[in-house]
Amino acid sequence: MKVIFFFLSVVLHNHAAAQLPVLKSTGKTIQIREGVREIHEQHPVAMAKPDVYVPKPFAKTQTITYISDIDSISFHVKPNKKYDFLIIQNNKDTIYTQINTFSNQVVSYPNYTYTSETNTIPFEIGDDNRIYLKGTINQSDSLYFLFDTGASAMVVSTSVLDKKVKATIDGSVLNGGTDGMERVKTSSKNTIDIQGFTWNKVPLLAIDFGDSPFDAVLGWVAFQNKVVKINYESQKMTVSDSLPKIDSEFTKVDFKLIDGIPYIKCHLIVGGKVYEEWFDFDSGSDGSLSISNEYFTQNHLQGKLPKMGEGISMGSAGIEVKIDVLLLPRLQVGGFELYNLALNVPQKDPETPDKLGNIGNLILKRFTTIIDFKNNCMYLRPNNLFYSSMY
Repeated sequence: MKVIFFFLSVVLHNHAAAQLPVLKSTGKTIQIREGVREIHEQHPVAMAKPDVYVPKPFAKTQTITYISDIDSISFHVKPNKKYDFLIIQNNKDTIYTQINTFSNQVVSYPNYTYTSETNTIPFEIGDDNRIYLKGTINQSDSLYFLFDTGASAMVVSTSVLDKKVKATIDGSVLNGGTDGMERVKTSSKNTIDIQGFTWNKVPLLAIDFGDSPFDAVLGWVAFQNKVVKINYESQKMTVSDSLPKIDSEFTKVDFKLIDGIPYIKCHLIVGGKVYEEWFDFDSGSDGSLSISNEYFTQNHLQGKLPKMGEGISMGSAGIEVKIDVLLLPRLQVGGFELYNLALNVPQKDPETPDKLGNIGNLILKRFTTIIDFKNNCMYLRPNNLFYSSMY
């Protein structure tokens, strides 16, 4: 009887597997695209049974596409679901594969784990208000890294490749910035050293930052599942595995990851009316506050804010975006209020799926910040820069 049951279970298992969608491949590497924005390289693991991929959080639906050297397959996925399929390599090896969109799963970012001799990284605040770290890539000469909470990747500037930095370009990826989309080259395995911290086998994006004052970007994912304290008064970042004791002067602010970037809720107060929006918590921005033209128009804010002038904004795609600079009377961040600050509104929104707001380091530097990347929350406390000039 046991033998019959075992035989029946094998037959049912094989029948179920035969009904699953199939992706054919003759190579070891599969590319995974989330919508039109993200492409990851992944080496399917046959022993995993299944090999699980967890996309970044999304609303409603998302298209996930697996691309091999000879085939592709797409799934229109919804949150809190599992999607099983098979990858057949060289017409013989079967890899059971799964897309898992449950919210309690850890997103499948590249593995950015580090080794460290310390838990503290000194930094400089540039004339542009941003955080700069000193480090190296592949044992290069000293480089300036921008620490960017608005970046879900590690980046090297094309201006230092083959000059200061030796890196092997072996792929490409579609990169989305605040100014639009572009395909950029990538390098799969690199070593980053920053003030006693070492990351190995790091995938790098190569982006042309023009004459920017930094050579590379250290995205927040360098510290995924960690707790990072940014102290602008001592100019030190402290990295730990668990949340330290939080005193009563800090206010807790929840954040959510949208396309892999932490966003917090802020409130614009205009003429006594409160406008709520999600803002990219972006230490890589040297500006104050930005909202989309779409949001500005839909909330009928035209003519309600004095115009201070016009300007040009530019993100990682290198696309110039003309903006109107308006005077915002009040902004609430984590229960704290700031007054009379510049609000940037594009005259025309760039071609990017992200139409939410952006809060830059001209504002963020006014807070001592503890970011708990484990539990998607942060703690803010005004520091000695809180009342410094906004201009």
